Amino acid sequence: MKGLQTLASFSVLLIAVLMTAGCSKQPQEKKQTPHPEKEPVLPRKNYDMARLFNGLALKTSVTCAQGTLTTLSTIPETNSYGADITLHVRWPIAATNSQEVLAATPELGILLPSLPLLLEGVAPSPDFAGLLERKERSLRANLAQLQKLPYRDSLFDCQTILDLKHPENGRRVLFVQAIMNVNTDGSDGDRNLTIDRLSATFQPQTNYRWLKSGNHPNPCLRETESRFALLSAELGNGSLTPENKASLIKELDYLKATTEELKRWDFLVGAADPFIVLPSFMVGKSSAQPGIGDYAVPAILGDMGPGSKIGEASLRLCRAIDPASGADRRPVSRPEVAYLVFPGTADKPFSVPNYAHWASRCHALWKELGGTETAEWYEWSSLEKPWPTPTPSPSAPPSPSTSPETSPSTGTNPAASSAPSSTSILPSPATNR
Repeated sequence: MKGLQTLASFSVLLIAVLMTAGCSKQPQEKKQTPHPEKEPVLPRKNYDMARLFNGLALKTSVTCAQGTLTTLSTIPETNSYGADITLHVRWPIAATNSQEVLAATPELGILLPSLPLLLEGVAPSPDFAGLLERKERSLRANLAQLQKLPYRDSLFDCQTILDLKHPENGRRVLFVQAIMNVNTDGSDGDRNLTIDRLSATFQPQTNYRWLKSGNHPNPCLRETESRFALLSAELGNGSLTPENKASLIKELDYLKATTEELKRWDFLVGAADPFIVLPSFMVGKSSAQPGIGDYAVPAILGDMGPGSKIGEASLRLCRAIDPASGADRRPVSRPEVAYLVFPGTADKPFSVPNYAHWASRCHALWKELGGTETAEWYEWSSLEKPWPTPTPSPSAPPSPSTSPETSPSTGTNPAASSAPSSTSILPSPATNR
């Protein structure tokens, strides 16, 4: 439904010339001088700074003053020719009333009739201020490298964060309005699923995980082990600087830990499983905060992300809103997606995704919150494929007493279904351009 699109919406960025002395008739020994490190510079060409940093309002001016030194003496003075950069940011306030919330997600007025009751007397969650504080730290850390500054829509990615509670039945919910970025993380050895590794930040693990139960290796294991072997050989060649050696050891430790995890656990798969992501500082730090595995209409909270950004969902969920979504294309760039996460509702221990059970729990929690029962729910179907039958090795014909070989498993996902999805409850992509 366009509503559940909103529900899913709920759940929802920089020459050195060496000169030598002239030759003489008698050969002279060349003096060895250390080569200073070359500082990287932009190629000599014209740049339109206003276009180079999209979304950043750039105001420029030139101030000149008469000095007291000659040109030869002025050249070495670094302060004689420079630019001061001051970044101006005006932080927004969190939406706390129906008018402000509905301005971002109008469908909530119909889908969640209890919204005025839930918002009565509410104050912004401390996590809203925590998010802005982390954004400011990131800006200060990256100001010297302007290309690392976020785009405007990524900086202003959150409309509100509210801790709501139904006054009659006590049902609590974390309510977030934000953009929707794409998360492609995760891998699974036991389920035969396609993995999307195109994102520059791809990680084979998610925080939601369960013990492996089959014999199929994780599809990212071989690459991880190969990388570990390559760096181990490089570490042993003895020609590294102390800094490079320390960096290499750190990466080797990470790869070793990753290898152990890929052998032990299965994970959600961003391209196949519906889940949302919250900043790490908002997850599991107190009993009032949601935890991994908690239900989030219409899926679960499956992973944690950076602390300076919010609004992220698995590629599977994003493509339900906009089929063109990918590692470099988000489905929603305005803070109009409503994510509802129900703290303390996770089923433990974690297990392989069961979409039918997830939908049932989300629907029940949605009704406890006062959500309309006329909302059409998006039905998630499994994308898992049967494992191919292994090609038998040539051998002598089996004796009559030999039992037939057991057929391979067709997958572990209990939600596997060929039934078509019902009407989408996610936002129409046409409204998110």
